[in-house]
Amino acid sequence: MPLRALVLALVLACPTAFANSSPAADGLQTIAERSGFVKTGRYEEVPQLCVAFEQAWPATVRCREFGRTPEGRPMQVLVASAKAHFEPAQARAAGVPVVLVQGGIHAGEIDGKDAGFLALRELLEGKAGHEVLDHVVLLFVPVFNVDGHERFGRWNRPNQRGPEEMGWRTTVRNHNLNRDYAKADSPEMQAMLALVEAWDPILTIDLHATNGAQFEHDIAIQVEPLHGGDAQLRPIGKNLRDTVIARLEKQGHLPLPFYPSFEIYDDPSSGFADGVADPRFSTGYFLLRNRFAMLVETHSWRRYPERVRSTRNTLIASLELAASQGRDWLAAAHAADSRTAGIGGQREPLSYAASASSRLIEFRGYAYTRTTSEVSGA
Repeated sequence: MPLRALVLALVLACPTAFANSSPAADGLQTIAERSGFVKTGRYEEVPQLCVAFEQAWPATVRCREFGRTPEGRPMQVLVASAKAHFEPAQARAAGVPVVLVQGGIHAGEIDGKDAGFLALRELLEGKAGHEVLDHVVLLFVPVFNVDGHERFGRWNRPNQRGPEEMGWRTTVRNHNLNRDYAKADSPEMQAMLALVEAWDPILTIDLHATNGAQFEHDIAIQVEPLHGGDAQLRPIGKNLRDTVIARLEKQGHLPLPFYPSFEIYDDPSSGFADGVADPRFSTGYFLLRNRFAMLVETHSWRRYPERVRSTRNTLIASLELAASQGRDWLAAAHAADSRTAGIGGQREPLSYAASASSRLIEFRGYAYTRTTSEVSGA
């Protein structure tokens, strides 16, 4: 067996190798950790862990409800900062960068919930991201689409390898929340945008898993402004993306700087299309606010412990950068705000189209066949 395959086999055989399993942390572990990342918990564990984290670190963590879903469930956010119990106005006055980590906007793609709790606990225990919370206010929303999370089932994501059961993509009213930023039709998005308006995060990290294309690369990192948005913010966005990717590569990951979506849906030879999302998506919305957004897409064919690990590593790398560079990001964002303040009739692009130009990139090789589906006949 090749060495790389052997290492991977050992990781899969011991999926909790990257988790803290000390007895003191048992009450702060997710169901995913306790199951060896075979399962993910129902939503009831989120408010339980939210309170448990606050009780374990009362000087650092606050558990807050920022909205209610149509089915009456609480939407929870954990607010973490080591130096003070900042409220939004205090964080703004102190010039402290705020980072919003958002899991479960598509509740079947639930890696972010379990990776976020793991990363936050390691930050609080001092086992990762040294002194990050001294320099950043972290807002962690474990599950955005709460009612969708509770539409639990084994076959909600048949093209995804784990966990055993997971939530549903859309809300109980069948809103796709990651198509709702600009319109804010759903009460969930209205609550989220109120949270955003209050805290004004300089960086929002939106956590997903892909929809089933099979390839070797294990994670994709996209950032805006980079291709779109304020011209002077784009180099900062590029540096953020490239630095996180470089750190992931050092940890053995195979990250991509774009979502691997074919130009022609079922034709790998057509190449990949890269571009700027519309403002109904997170990355398209926040660039219009002169703020940074990172879209994280793990590979759904990777096993769940691998996907949680790659998401956790992305969060730690991003938060470390926010701790060291976040004040500079804030200054640049506020300068961008000043450039556009009071300018009437300014044009802003609301949709984008890729040009006809193309270029060659390095992409891990694979083989494919085209066969008739016994299910559809196509």
